[in-house]
Amino acid sequence: MALDMNFLVSVSISGLLAVALALVLMHCKRSKNKSKNRLPPGQMGLPWIGETIDFCKAQKKNRLYEDFIQARIQKHGRTFKTRLMGSPTVVVNGADANKFFLSNEFKLVVSSWPSSSVQLMGENSIMEKQGEAHRCLRAIVATSLSSAGMESLVPRMCRTIQMHMEKYWNGGEKTISLYRLTKVLTFTIVLECLLGIEVKPGLLETFERVLEGYLQPLRLSRFEIFQGKECQKRDSRHDARNHQDKEKRNGKETRKRKEEGILLSRLVAALIRGEISEVECGQRRLARFCSPRHNVFRHCHDFQDVGSSPGLLFYPS
Repeated sequence: MALDMNFLVSVSISGLLAVALALVLMHCKRSKNKSKNRLPPGQMGLPWIGETIDFCKAQKKNRLYEDFIQARIQKHGRTFKTRLMGSPTVVVNGADANKFFLSNEFKLVVSSWPSSSVQLMGENSIMEKQGEAHRCLRAIVATSLSSAGMESLVPRMCRTIQMHMEKYWNGGEKTISLYRLTKVLTFTIVLECLLGIEVKPGLLETFERVLEGYLQPLRLSRFEIFQGKECQKRDSRHDARNHQDKEKRNGKETRKRKEEGILLSRLVAALIRGEISEVECGQRRLARFCSPRHNVFRHCHDFQDVGSSPGLLFYPS
């Protein structure tokens, strides 16, 4: 009799364990299917590589939207998944989708950049800042580009454009490079008008070498780009220190430069107030130019099943 009771207890316990295990498996399967249903359509491409080759080909031809984005929009819709640079990625296209994610920054999404970009720009650049620190730096830039700042910035730009036209376009040369001169003009306007930094010969070429290593996967000391990086860091600290001393000695000049809307003056003013560090002041200047304008990679926590670190590629309409 006792033996029968032990047998019944064992069978009951085994049955309960089997039922519990079945319920757990069903729950896991249901959760997995539910998670998959949240994922947008698309193809992940080759293992690890994904569709990186097609992406790079289109980027090299300067036809990223036409050859890569638009083709997949027609096939999968405005939001689709893929794999780029070894990471699962969700491409979001359209004003409504971009507005939703960008308005929920630091809530649903956080910024993410390639490791080589972080090494080049620095861990204290605005691309690595989040929350209050990011808002502080962004407010400094926004103030420089506000209507009050533009009142003093636009006349400077007009003088710079006039000098550029007289130097390069009225020289009597029969053939000119429109693309090259456009880069020179844009570079000069940003540095001299916005940052108040004199453009010296060879500076644009140095900056272009920096851009060449912006997305390099390896950090090798023999590359000139990283030698230039070390020089840039020392020059940034030197410029920020000299500018800080000058601002402290002459408060009137500080107020005058603020009214002129120079971004560098506002960064140094924030440095003096203790809102940003000296390293941030120097690295912010370089990051201002190197941040990509046509796309932004971001990590999104909502697409759990895409991978451990899924990304979002925003592309404007």
